[in-house]
Amino acid sequence: MPFITDRYHDQNRNRRPAAPAAAPVASAPDTPDALAQRLRSRVLGQDPAIDAVVRAITLARAGATEPDRPPATVLLLGPTGVGKTELVRQVAAALRSGPDDLCRVDMNSLAQEHYAASFNGAPPGYAGSKEAFTVFDRSTVEGDPYTPGIVLFDEVEKAHPTVLRALLGVLDNGMLRLANGQEKISFRNSFVFLTSNLGSKELARRRGSRWRTLLDRGHTRRTVVDRALQSFFDPEFLNRIDETVIFDELSRSTVEQVARLETDLLRARLRRRGVDLQVAESAVLFLADQGFDPVYGARGLRRTLRTHLAAPVAAEIMRVRPTGTAPLRITATAEAGTVRATAADPES
Repeated sequence: MPFITDRYHDQNRNRRPAAPAAAPVASAPDTPDALAQRLRSRVLGQDPAIDAVVRAITLARAGATEPDRPPATVLLLGPTGVGKTELVRQVAAALRSGPDDLCRVDMNSLAQEHYAASFNGAPPGYAGSKEAFTVFDRSTVEGDPYTPGIVLFDEVEKAHPTVLRALLGVLDNGMLRLANGQEKISFRNSFVFLTSNLGSKELARRRGSRWRTLLDRGHTRRTVVDRALQSFFDPEFLNRIDETVIFDELSRSTVEQVARLETDLLRARLRRRGVDLQVAESAVLFLADQGFDPVYGARGLRRTLRTHLAAPVAAEIMRVRPTGTAPLRITATAEAGTVRATAADPES
């Protein structure tokens, strides 16, 4: 059909080549100082740990790491509630789309041998081997050319030894071969973080003994943790870790900062519901006193804030404004060993 053929050739002659797509604008902080400042605003009292994590990320982003391994493998050590997992979440918020945009593997769920198969999939002949089901989200692990993947192995010491042996290949060559033998998951574009509580029990025991004065020295704390690491992990596992970061226990001043940060987050949540919450300094200090516990860290403070601040504020909101969305102002103060929430006219 000559007419259709001529029109087809005309379209091809007038067709313009598409312009190359521009690289997406990175949302991550451009400089190490900007990244460190962002992390310090959310993880308080852990400056040495943040510096170590930023150093590992900077080396990877500059291309100074080996291409056939994960760009950074960081082991985070410390007692519960000091910010290990929160630091990784904030790294995900800085480098990816949000604090939950990461692949988090709870190694406690892989403590038994019959659950260890979910790490690299079922072997041939077993149910699920063809589907290659694993605990990993491939898109989150592998990332893309402009966005790195982030993987968190939480409480790694609780995993079954079979899982730790499979993890050696990930840390060594950045590849995880699934048990069916046909597929691989690449970690060569992923920041790998591992958390552990090893050494925390020994430090807690010494805190209440005559050795407490020695624990104030940083090298003594590191000696206790290093001894626990070497007695639990094999040398070939530790040799594949790029950075080993030890978190400090929360101090009294840090707990006050965390209390202010948590109250600001509560105020922001209530502000979206039309509630203007004003928290007096006396209430912040009371929450810090009640929630300060070097054993449980910031998690104890969060429970204290929920019980002593959020609960009375919520009760006052429901008393004054059970329905509707009219603006409301509430003031929280510490009186007689408790936090009292009082509603006021927002126009006053």
